[in-house]
Amino acid sequence: MPKDSGARMTHFIDWTLWGLLLIAAILELIGDLAFKWWAETDRWLGLAIGLVVYSLALIIFALLLRRAELAVIFALWVGVAAVLLALAGWWFFDEALSLQRLAGLALVVGGMILLQT
Repeated sequence: MPKDSGARMTHFIDWTLWGLLLIAAILELIGDLAFKWWAETDRWLGLAIGLVVYSLALIIFALLLRRAELAVIFALWVGVAAVLLALAGWWFFDEALSLQRLAGLALVVGGMILLQT
């Protein structure tokens, strides 16, 4: 059976997309943590780090737009970042990670899976 170069395989996983998405989400996580540090300590270095790291995350986000639709990429980026931030808030700042919050994160992950398939 010949390959049709224009046809898309629905079960294909774009590992480059997910790798860049994870990098962008981790950069956003670092930026958010730097902003939190700045907010709690008034150290301007936290603000500077947050702005630089966020800028890098946005550049990667712009590159991701070449690989998929805006709504899909944005939802996936926010979803990955939300999960990472909830875990980081729990780990670093002793923020609550209740059963209700975990259920919400599970719904976010489910939504990301549905968007990608």
